[in-house]
Order: sequence, then structure tokens, then C-alpha cells
Amino acid sequence: MSEPDTMPKKESSKKKGGGRPDFVTPEYIAAQRAKREQAKAEKARSNAELGILPVEPVFNTNFRKRPMLAVCGKGGLASGAAFVDVKIMTYNVLGQALIRRKLFPTNGDALKWRWRSKMLLSELKYYNADIMCLQEVDLAHMATFYVPELKKLGYDLLYLRGDGKNHGLLICWRISMCSLVESESVVYDNDNGYDPADVDAKATVPQARTRNVASLVALKFNEPDKGGLIIGTTHLFWHPHGTFERTRQAAVLVRNAKTFASQIDRRWPVFLAGDFNSLPFDSPYLCLTKGKETRNTVHSYEILRSSWEHEYKRKEADEEEEVVERDEGDEESIDWPEERPELAAAAQAVVAELSPSTPADGQVPKAASAAETVGESRQQAAIRKKSTIEDIMELHDNNNVLLRSLYGAFYRHVHPENADLELRNGEPAFSNWAFTWRGLLDYIFVMEYPDRRACDSADKREIVQGVSVLELLRLPEPEEMGEEPSGQPREGQYPSDHLCLMAKVRVVP
Repeated sequence: MSEPDTMPKKESSKKKGGGRPDFVTPEYIAAQRAKREQAKAEKARSNAELGILPVEPVFNTNFRKRPMLAVCGKGGLASGAAFVDVKIMTYNVLGQALIRRKLFPTNGDALKWRWRSKMLLSELKYYNADIMCLQEVDLAHMATFYVPELKKLGYDLLYLRGDGKNHGLLICWRISMCSLVESESVVYDNDNGYDPADVDAKATVPQARTRNVASLVALKFNEPDKGGLIIGTTHLFWHPHGTFERTRQAAVLVRNAKTFASQIDRRWPVFLAGDFNSLPFDSPYLCLTKGKETRNTVHSYEILRSSWEHEYKRKEADEEEEVVERDEGDEESIDWPEERPELAAAAQAVVAELSPSTPADGQVPKAASAAETVGESRQQAAIRKKSTIEDIMELHDNNNVLLRSLYGAFYRHVHPENADLELRNGEPAFSNWAFTWRGLLDYIFVMEYPDRRACDSADKREIVQGVSVLELLRLPEPEEMGEEPSGQPREGQYPSDHLCLMAKVRVVP
């Protein structure tokens, strides 16, 4: 469709309640881009005739390289037995669609995708992980960046996003090491945590429609008799009052991962890595990693209670994407508000073409839709009211497993200056370093079944039975981030406001 000769009148072009004008269709956007490209080409020809050579902007696309730190100790490693060493990374890469200048007021050109993409790709190449769990991956950049570039590096991949979101989760695995057996998506809005096998279990009610999801995959190692592993990634709900719903989503994630693993092979270890939007002393982290006797500190319970009392206004849970400020200096930046989901659908079709949805050749599933609701059980019908804190605690208890943080268990042995056991449960100081907020939000967990516990002392690298932690990627201390303003991303430093975490583990079948 060509560009309309006459713009619709301003009062009739806007949707009721704001949002994109009705005439902004995928065809209209394509036409505008074509016009810009044509104008650029004509200007380049004119400059060439005048002998004016193009000047490439100067931008330092280097990044700060960090070493892997060896976990020293005796035992915990297979001797003469079959094993596979795997490097697992989690990384919130900062969705371009979520960038607003008011949140990154001092970052300048470091916010532009043309530069961030170069830094990000260099970083991923350098760390050379075997399995990567990425969050905030822009749908708009899947077809033009993530799929082609990661396939060049030898990865297969699976992409999942929540209903109407313009960014999502991406799991990548090295084709030379393993292959996809099965995958499953978790839609938190549709999952009440109810287990029909447990007659005493209660269903829970999501506190708000958050559109957050999780992605689970089962990967089989290519070498015979080496088994495989389960890995999942998620980006839990973010809101200042979101602790209660995050705690619920964490329980739902573990229940789904445990069930998924039992359907594949219960002997395979289960890793969960991602942005949990939870500090090490907050309820989601404590409920995942601690037993019922130690998880509810006075501080965490007060935050949880305050969160439970919060009443969300209409669309408040979606506020992170209600207004996305376009960066006029970055023509690659695309704004897809809630009111125009067809724009995301158009790009999704392009992505699907590049990555056919077959287990052998990578998958790019459609967005997890709110229409894909689970059938209403009698438990759901019976609880139209708000779930209680006790309901959420019971949901965690019924999982009957704990998660062990790879960094929480061993980072204090490799970088004690940056691991506080008392205040942060042995975790590093931060994985998110933005202008407005700094702290630890990202984790790599492994599931600990009651019958597979292992010692985590300095002389033993086995974190759960069959999994040993060999190395951890170093995280900087706050003093190393330099003079203010130092919020990331920043030229020559890091391409995201998050820093990636990576662990090298040994898996013994």
C-alpha cells in the first residue's frame, strides 16, 4: 500500500485513548522507510558528485572483558566416568523497544542499536557459551540480527514472547554439542499452579495480567550415553509492588519445570536461568532457595505483605510498555505499542520463515496468547477471590524441591570481596547497573531434588548430585564501574544495563 496522498485529519487519526494513529500500518512504515532510504541515497550521490566523502561516526564498540574464575577444590568431579562440560549463560540484553531517554539520560549514542548490536555480538562471541538464555530480545531484531548472526556462530534457537509484547525470551544451544528433544512454554497469566494429582492443592489467582512467560527446553547431548539436560529461562514480572506476583510466578515456574523434566528423563539436571527481578533477600529468591523454616525473614515478609495489599489499576501491570519513547536519532528503533499488535505479527512471520518450527532446525513459536487459556477446574471456579500469602507459600511447599544458585553457592570462594554471605546469601553485589537502580536480579539455578543433595563446601564442587561447578564469570565490584554517571549501557563498556552471568558446569549422566 502506498503512502496516503493526504494525511487523515488529526482529530480522526488517533485512536480513542491515545496510541498510534490508525493509518500507521506495516505498509505505511515500509513506505516511510523507503522514502528515508531514497533520500539518503540521493544525498550520497549528490555528495559524491561534489567530492564529499561519507564520514563514519566514531564510536568505541569494544567492551570490558571479564575472566572466568576457577572454583578450586577436591572431589565432586568425575574420574574416568562419562561427563560433559557445558558453559551456560544468562543475559538480559536490554530490549531496544523498552529504551526511554528519561531512564537513560546520560548514555548518549550507546543506546543506539547500530552500536549496541556490534558490542553485544562481540561479547557473545568472546564468551562463547554453549547454551545461552537471553531476555528482552526484540522481535524486530530477530530476523535481521539474532537469527542470522547466531546461526553463523553454530547455534540453534527457540524464541518465545508474551501476548502483545514486542520482546521475548531466546534460548540458544550449540548444535555441535546437543540437539532439541522437546520444548514447553509457561504462560503465567493462564497458570494457577494447581496440580490435579494433589487433591489438597489450592489453585491461585494471578494478581495482575502481566503477560510474562517462561520457556523450557530439553537438550540431548550428541555424544552417545551422555544423557542431556533441561534448561529454562524467564523474565519475571517487574513492578515496584510486584513481589507477591513474582513469588507466585516463581512457584509456577518450578512446578512446570519439574513436571516437564519428569516427562523427559528425571535423571537429567534442571537449570533455570534468567532475570528474576528479585534481590537475594526478597521473597521470590528465598522461596526458591530456602526451606519453609528459613525463607520468611521479617523484612521479606513485610515487603510481600505490602505487595499483596496493592491493588493494580487498569493496565498498571503493563505500564513498562505503555509509552515507549522513540529515539529520533536511531532510525532502526521501532515502537510497537499495545494498540498495534499486527505490527509485531508481521515481523513474526518474517522470523518464522528464517527459523522453521521443527525440532531439528530451531523454533520461533508464536506469541503465547491469553486466548490459550487452561480449562477451568472446580478449584479455579471456587476461588474468584484474591489468593493469600499462605496460598503462595503452599504452592512452593508442594513443589518439594529447592533451587541452588550457582553463584550463591560458590562465588564467595572465587571472589570473596564481592560476595556477602550474610546480606546477599553469597551472591555478587549486582548484575544490573542502570542510571536509576543497581542490584542483583539475574541468576543461574539448578534444581535440587530431596534425594539428590550434595555438599557445597570449598573442597567440593558438586552442587547437586551429578552437577559440578567448575568456573564462574567474574562480576565487577561497584567501585570498578567508574565515576558517575556510570549507568550502563555505555560506550566502550557494556552493551546492556545488565551484565551477563556464565557458569561452566560438569554434567555426569
